[in-house]
Amino acid sequence: MLPFKTMISIKEKEGMPIYLQIANGIINQVLNGRIAPGYKMPGTRVFADLMKVHRNTIIASYEELEAQGWLEIVPAKGSFITEKLPLIKARKIASSKSIQSVLKKSSFKLNEHAKSGLDIHRTENSALHFDDGSPDVRIAPINLLARHYKGLLNSPSKHKFDYSFELKGNTQLRTQLKKYLSESRGINVSIKNILITRGSIMGFYLFFKNLIKSGDRVIVGEMSYQPVNQIIRDLGGIIETVAVDKEGLNMEQVERLCKKKNIKALYVIPHHHHPTTVTLSCERRMRLLMLAEKYGFAIVEDDYDFDFHYKSSPILPLMSSDQNGQVVYAGSFSKNLAPAFRLGYVVAPENVIDAMTYTRRYVDRQGDVLMERALAMMIEEGELKRHIRKALIIYKKRRDHLCDLMKTELNGKVNFDIPEGGLTVWTQFDERIDLPRMVEKARKKGLFMVDPKVYNPKGRNVHSSRLGFASMNVDELSQSVAILKKAIG
Repeated sequence: MLPFKTMISIKEKEGMPIYLQIANGIINQVLNGRIAPGYKMPGTRVFADLMKVHRNTIIASYEELEAQGWLEIVPAKGSFITEKLPLIKARKIASSKSIQSVLKKSSFKLNEHAKSGLDIHRTENSALHFDDGSPDVRIAPINLLARHYKGLLNSPSKHKFDYSFELKGNTQLRTQLKKYLSESRGINVSIKNILITRGSIMGFYLFFKNLIKSGDRVIVGEMSYQPVNQIIRDLGGIIETVAVDKEGLNMEQVERLCKKKNIKALYVIPHHHHPTTVTLSCERRMRLLMLAEKYGFAIVEDDYDFDFHYKSSPILPLMSSDQNGQVVYAGSFSKNLAPAFRLGYVVAPENVIDAMTYTRRYVDRQGDVLMERALAMMIEEGELKRHIRKALIIYKKRRDHLCDLMKTELNGKVNFDIPEGGLTVWTQFDERIDLPRMVEKARKKGLFMVDPKVYNPKGRNVHSSRLGFASMNVDELSQSVAILKKAIG
């Protein structure tokens, strides 16, 4: 018998299960020629004694070797190294080009809407960053979410890792979300009106995919959320823009467009418009609903951070006043939890949700079922609501601190209104400041800032930018403003 104890080493602290270490050791000995094909391996009891391990460990090793095709277990005869070893040799295809050069550009053409670049707001992992409005992941309720998720992983249900037939999203989450939306936003719907998505951006794509065809017109603000604009264009839609002032979208311009052209939809962010953070006034909200009914267009309501209001009585969403099935409402938990958790939702008439669900099957068959259930538990137990209340206190303090600093340290260099909600301050810089140069100087000093061109690719109003305050604490905000002051010069 071969001296297996000296041929195969076991490392207790390796991190790899012992049965796999033994199986890999046997494979290595076969590859090295020390164990020949057809060799009869010792019985599991004998081998266990030789290796000083439990017999079940050897059984598991043999089963692993059999599964990989290295071992043949013959009843009443024993276990044998297979005569035909499972070796796969790659065949090289003759080519004069390196794989790196070939993979730079395809030989086939993509369609005319395909884009080769991505808009990345932040690439550095710097501690200081005036971002686009991210929450502080350091205060996110990760431990609570992890506790629920771990409990689900350890639950005895045999179907928890199977395909889900709840293509609209986990029923428990949609049920809790129905209650949550009713209590916090005055939106009273059925779970049949709710689709869970991987973030709100998926919801916008699924909706516009089912609404517009080439040549259809969609109204957005002159400065608006660029990813949604790109979705509309990529689907063949035509963007029509209207001005955005301190009361939101200009309804006079909306109506003039409706009289002249056939408008299919209007995209609006009524709370904390992106990028300017303004709120659509009550009067304009009511007029928008009337115009949608009169001209038959859909209102796509993006309410990405409704929960972050620093006044006690925020205006309710358009969806809460919709009497004609004109509004499609989209929200996200990315700001409440952390951007890494891609959980969003769409609320719309049942036929719209059904169409979006059908399309979703071919984009992403289902979401993260366990994560959806874990979030449902957090909502049901009131944990999400408690976290939002605590986060509001923290973020309000940070907003006030940043605004105070900009008034005292950057006086005359910037102009801004203190936002009633959201996670950013829309800031206008003195036109004499070279913003690209300022942004570059700030980055070299350790402060990341978003290039203002991101917010208006057409180049207008490039002296304004969003300064996200939520993801930095008070000390970090103080350091950031100090760097910004030096970068302005």
